[in-house]
Amino acid sequence: MELVVYGVLCQREEERETAYRLLAFMLEREYGLKSFPRLVRAPGGKPFFPSRPDLQFNLSHSRGAAVCAVHNESLGVDVERLRPAPRRLAKGLDDEAFFRLWTAKEATIKRQGLGIAALLEPLEPDPLCQCLENFLPGWIVTVCPSEAVSIRTQRVERQDLTADTFAVYL
Repeated sequence: MELVVYGVLCQREEERETAYRLLAFMLEREYGLKSFPRLVRAPGGKPFFPSRPDLQFNLSHSRGAAVCAVHNESLGVDVERLRPAPRRLAKGLDDEAFFRLWTAKEATIKRQGLGIAALLEPLEPDPLCQCLENFLPGWIVTVCPSEAVSIRTQRVERQDLTADTFAVYL
């Protein structure tokens, strides 16, 4: 099964809602699901569908963008707007290099189901992480699968995520 990543640009302050609308849109389009499965959070906070262990997913949103990745194995995804990197964390890296590293670390942590506080611990990103070049221009998007797998991306327009698209607000 290929790993599928959907992405959309949206209004700031609407990213979280848009991420769940994007997941709902993707589940209907890719898997034919007409209703949203019950969603539960693991102890580290990672959401999952107990009734659909075959559908592993991860969401991310940042400063006007949202992404959703789905696969049959555990995965993580992260998106960050390319901007000046925080100098105290960047340690000499240029902005793009910093956010490539940051998103790879965050995607690794999210795949493992660890809390975001783990980002402050020394951690090497998983070598399976892949930066999705030019997927959302102006943003760095990295996905971290559990195994070597083909990845398909799909950019969605905000107007495709209509009000009648089922969504869950957590």
